[in-house]
Amino acid sequence: MVCRRGWSGRELTGVSKLIIDHFLAMSFNQKTIFTSIFICFIIFTGGFWYYKKIYPKYVPPPLKPELTITIIPGWNLRQVAEYLVKQGFASSSRDVYKITGKPAYDYRPAALVLPKIDELKILNDKPAHISLEGYLAPETYRIYQDSDIQEVIAKLVAQRDKQITDEMRNDAQKSGRSFFEILTMASILEKEVTAAGDKSLVADILWRRYDKNWALQVDSSVHYAINKTGTVFTTKQERDFVSPWNTYKYPGLPLGPIANPGLDSIKAALHPEKNAYWYFLTGKDGAVYYGKTLEEHNNNKAKL
Repeated sequence: MVCRRGWSGRELTGVSKLIIDHFLAMSFNQKTIFTSIFICFIIFTGGFWYYKKIYPKYVPPPLKPELTITIIPGWNLRQVAEYLVKQGFASSSRDVYKITGKPAYDYRPAALVLPKIDELKILNDKPAHISLEGYLAPETYRIYQDSDIQEVIAKLVAQRDKQITDEMRNDAQKSGRSFFEILTMASILEKEVTAAGDKSLVADILWRRYDKNWALQVDSSVHYAINKTGTVFTTKQERDFVSPWNTYKYPGLPLGPIANPGLDSIKAALHPEKNAYWYFLTGKDGAVYYGKTLEEHNNNKAKL
């Protein structure tokens, strides 16, 4: 058998004549149908050729480069700002503070109101003169490398909003405390103790002291006010530092959060574990020593 690769000119002429003869022999209706089909075929093939020429095959744009960043539980605004500068999202910490507000800074005397990042539930009861300290959720994120600092901060705050469930909001409401108060207390727990069990016990101690309008006297609030790191204790001079974040000098909660707490600290602030202690002390080894009386507390201090 011989495979034919094409038609000769004479054969094509014969085929064309045969088609024309068949067409002429058709009735009027048959010619109309044939002609309509033929025209549709020409339009379709011509249109397809034109489309392919004008619109070549779609090539998706290259994926935008991303960075992985991790915000550590307990980091404060200073640490977050320094980290984001190193990651290339801002030129300086000052650029970050333009979005978040300054850490440990009281904007009330200047009657300044910080702009809201977004309309989020978590920000509903946040005082307008307080920075976003506490509202930047510790988490690992994938962020476009060309994002500006406002987009990065907005993503961190949005993640904090997602963390807080309706049940948690209802629990805060039942406790008679605002979520801003809960977040402020959680930030103290994050810096004062590490174990989840201790956080629940210490939360009960501090809430009872708060309700009695006692000074909470937590060293971490002083560390935050004076920007001190690397030690768990404070000196008398440091405890005398004038700042609305100094819980030795002023009773009640500090003016705002002192760090960005993890979710376990927020849950502990929401659900404190009832106990009979009034004092606690965290040692350099991270162990927590409790006292029911001031005498017991002073004995714990002497041991450390």
